[in-house]
This record gives sequence, C-alpha cells and structure tokens, in this order.
Amino acid sequence: MKQWKSVLVVFVLLGLMVGCSAKRDLIVPSPETRDAVVAPPVNRDLIVLLPDPDGKVGTIRVTTKGGSQTLDKPGHATRVEDMGERSTDPKPLEEREIQSVFGPALSAQPDLKARFVSFVLYFDRDTINLTHESKKMLPEVVRTIRNRNSNEVYVTGHTDRVGVEDYNIGLSSRRADTVRDFLVSTGVRSSALVVSFHGESMPLVPTEDEVPEPRNRRVEVIVR
Repeated sequence: MKQWKSVLVVFVLLGLMVGCSAKRDLIVPSPETRDAVVAPPVNRDLIVLLPDPDGKVGTIRVTTKGGSQTLDKPGHATRVEDMGERSTDPKPLEEREIQSVFGPALSAQPDLKARFVSFVLYFDRDTINLTHESKKMLPEVVRTIRNRNSNEVYVTGHTDRVGVEDYNIGLSSRRADTVRDFLVSTGVRSSALVVSFHGESMPLVPTEDEVPEPRNRRVEVIVR
C-alpha cells in the first residue's frame, strides 16, 4: 500500500447541522456540500468520503490550484498528487484499505447515535404544508423530544432553488415556524427550540437554479 503524507476522512454528519437565527447566534458548518482546500503536500494527500452513523452521505468538494473534484458516493476517494494539478478522479476505496489507513481514527470516534436524533420533514411545493408522509412523522418527533427530556431541539427550514433568493429565505422561515408552532402546541417548551432558516443556500440535493427538488423543500429537526 502507498504511504500517504496526510489523510483526510470526511464524515457528513447531517444530524449535527444547526443554523443561525436572530434568537441565538450559532456557528453554522456547511451541510451536505463542503469545500476542502488541501494544504500543499510533501508527498500526496488522500481524501475519502464516509457515511455518517445513519448511513447518510452528502458531498465534499476538494479544491487545488488545478481545479476541483466532488466526492458524493460513500467510500470514494481522491488523491492529490500535485497542488498545481486537479486531484485524481474519484474512485472507490476498498474496505481493507480504508481500515488500514483510517482504522485508528475510526475506532476513536465517539458513539454519535446516542447524542442526537434527527428527522427530515418535507413540504409541498411553494407552501408551508407538510407532505402526507411527513405529517405522519410528527408524533414520533414529539415522542422523541419527550422521551429524551430534551432541552435542545434545532428546527431548521430550507427550500429548493425555484424562485428568487429573498422569497425563499422567507419561505424557509415560515416552514420552520410552522414546525415550531406545532411542537409548542403539543407541550414542547419554546425555550428548548432553536429556530433557523437558510432559504435555498443549503440543498440536500444540489441542483441548478429553478430546478424543483422535493427533497430540498424541508425542515430538519435535530433532538439533542
């Protein structure tokens, strides 16, 4: 096996994503798409994308002076041979090589499943109306908050890229408020809720502008 000067393993932890609102200042990591600017390597750098504990996978963009490569499949990796050139085309990395290179780092990861529970609630196009399937999830969201006796619940609104940005900011805010108001109506303390919204800027599925994408019309609820 080749010896790599440095390695980077990337977990896309969707459930840990929180937003920012006027109610509370939060540092917001980018969600499913992240820019990884690789420092100049002495030899080579290896970057591999791994799923989060729930099996969800987002994307990561690796940028050098020569251009960018996007990783969007679990277990796929790219290698930076020269900072002046674009990194290699993404290819799957064998499990044995992942364990050999990243085994110690992976074994040191904390059990994130016990730290939070996440839900994604979807909306009908250009509305604050939850889809039928998402409405059926609401009782489970409430039960989870009560069972965990949570004092920290993040409610984050999003839209797809149809429409102008300012309008989508408002729509994502109204979607987040809809979910917040429902939770409060069931007895969840408003002081436990952290509400934020991002319009079209943080898509679950990256698309071109004006492309309707149902999976981006959502509110994410993270129960800590």
